[in-house]
Amino acid sequence: MHKIILAGALALSCSFDAVSAFVAPGASMGKAMVAPRLRSSTSSVAGGLRMQSKADIVAPLFEANKKWIQAKKAKDPKFFDRLGSVHKPEVFWIGSADSRVAANEIIGAEPGEVFVCRNMANIVLPFDVNLMSALQYAVDYLEVQHIIVCGHYSCEGINIALNKENYASPLENWISHVRNVYRAHADVLDAIPDEEQRKRKLVELNVMESCMNVYQLAIVQNRLKMTKPTQPYSTPRIHACVYETGTGELKKINWFPEGMEDPFGMRYDESSNAEVAQNRKVLEEAIKK
Repeated sequence: MHKIILAGALALSCSFDAVSAFVAPGASMGKAMVAPRLRSSTSSVAGGLRMQSKADIVAPLFEANKKWIQAKKAKDPKFFDRLGSVHKPEVFWIGSADSRVAANEIIGAEPGEVFVCRNMANIVLPFDVNLMSALQYAVDYLEVQHIIVCGHYSCEGINIALNKENYASPLENWISHVRNVYRAHADVLDAIPDEEQRKRKLVELNVMESCMNVYQLAIVQNRLKMTKPTQPYSTPRIHACVYETGTGELKKINWFPEGMEDPFGMRYDESSNAEVAQNRKVLEEAIKK
């Protein structure tokens, strides 16, 4: 039996500027597996949190919360009364856990307007119980009209997946899904000579694959069929977006495979399509039975 020996330690700077990780012996590879070194791009900004020492890391969070409450009440005295009694967002956001990509912030939404679930590299997998539970609640109970899958350029998850390192589990297992996306689109990605542009393309393809996975889920398919006869278009609508961390711009991208007819666009605009209208009639009759 092999002993697992920690050879390093997790280090966190006062300003959240750097995270060092551990080095552990590989059970099967016979060599050390090194966790990535992650850096924050926003260590200290005007009006933000300023950490002076390790003991000072948590206290400013509570102080900032008090100031936020005061500012909200000054602008809208009834804000928290509404927030505490109603939760009916129309958007479910699947995004990256990266601290630079806060959903509400980048789209100017107030608390309560967007239901958010985030993970590393905005990956959608049917066995991710956390995401599937949130998605089911959003679709079946909140009845959200839109699902947004948002990736971002300069994604650490993408960068890690492209490395040759064998990372410790569970990180290694998670990023393997990004590597699978690369393999599925290797002909497109390998044809891009510039490494940075190749990473950006993988970010987009990863978002597109996640949208496809969302669309194929039984939770979503059942809801699409249920809403089809009752609305101008079936919901939830699925959108693919990529956030540019360097400019703040949110870009919408087509998420169906290139060269494929756009059945999803047709689905969203089905009221103007005679063939789809006929299908709706058939479905209505089936529901009555």
